Amino acid sequence: MRRPSVVALVVASVLVLVVSGIAGWSIGSMSEPPAQDRGTSAGVPDVPTSVPVVAFIGDSYSQGIGASSAGTRWTTLASAALGWSEMNLAVGGTGYTTSYLGQPTDYATKVESVRAAQPDIIVVSGGRNDYLTSSPPEIGTAAAALYGQLRSALPDAELVVVSPIWEATDIPVEFTEIIDSIRRAAEGASVKYLNIGEPLSGHPDFMVADGLHPNDSGHHKIAEQVVAVVG
Repeated sequence: MRRPSVVALVVASVLVLVVSGIAGWSIGSMSEPPAQDRGTSAGVPDVPTSVPVVAFIGDSYSQGIGASSAGTRWTTLASAALGWSEMNLAVGGTGYTTSYLGQPTDYATKVESVRAAQPDIIVVSGGRNDYLTSSPPEIGTAAAALYGQLRSALPDAELVVVSPIWEATDIPVEFTEIIDSIRRAAEGASVKYLNIGEPLSGHPDFMVADGLHPNDSGHHKIAEQVVAVVG
């Protein structure tokens, strides 16, 4: 039986960002689900509702590069706020068309990892690493193919796509075209699309020294935007 939908669970969630305090993390790490309300009614303990498992597919931002710990990366912060149990499958350097060192993204392996996890919700976030490596139409085609593969692998899971995130510098025109291509791919596949804007733009204080990855403040801002849009 499927667990409740994202919308139903979000309405019931208290949207407060918390820090788990985990000292480190690894690919495929699972965060602890939030504590359940164990109040009583007429002396009988309440039965806690099931916690949805959410698998994140994405790049270094979703993996948490730049954050001081797993507890301060945006996926973990947003999961805690929304009442999700997180399964993080993100890999730095991954895009819709390219992976680390410019190799084509191996989505067959990625989809199989998600299938094995059997999540209730799948969140896909990426697009930055496709910049300068593929054209917007190519990226949109690859995104649509991925969404189709995920639908086929887990037809009962809820599929969510986060709009591509740029860093703190001015957003190139070409990147806005990539954003549009991914949005159209999501809409064409009837996938829930979260337009979170560009939470890091104009905020160098949200970035670590390399200027490419968000620090704790940047991850917090991304999580805040995701929660606001989902809610």
